[in-house]
Amino acid sequence: CGTWRWPVKTGSDASRYQVSKSVTYTSVNYLHTLGAPSSTSLNSSYAHNHRIKWPEFRTWQFRGVTLVAIKLEDDGDLHLRLRSSTGALMIAEIPQPACVSSYSLWKTGISAARGYLTSRYWVSLYSWHYIYRSVNIQGLGFFDEEHNVTGAAPNDFELHPVTYIHFN
Repeated sequence: CGTWRWPVKTGSDASRYQVSKSVTYTSVNYLHTLGAPSSTSLNSSYAHNHRIKWPEFRTWQFRGVTLVAIKLEDDGDLHLRLRSSTGALMIAEIPQPACVSSYSLWKTGISAARGYLTSRYWVSLYSWHYIYRSVNIQGLGFFDEEHNVTGAAPNDFELHPVTYIHFN
């Protein structure tokens, strides 16, 4: 399981009850415009267990975005590369359910989303599985640290955790 901001990545953080239950429908392009927090605030002890900017307090959903590829990460997350109709890229991640605390308000959705994908496609630590299918996908907002991930948004904003996915 992961460590860096792990409670926030899995929806078991101290500020989880402040996350809006209403879904905000959006686009990858819009989320690219959000201002990223400073690396100092992202790496603070407070940020480890708390959401730090308003986009992290939202449940976001895309309709008809392309799931380009999936890959299993070292921390057990499924790493999803998404692409909009205009070519904008973004990452979404689904934690391994065994790594999600029972305190997470989204554990059931995380487990269902992960099962939905892994029952249809194989995943590997060593290579991407290219899919190129249209999906509707929903998850919590999350600002990741800059670490040069292929397909990351310019501001490193992600859907993490993914709480719903369905192929169109």
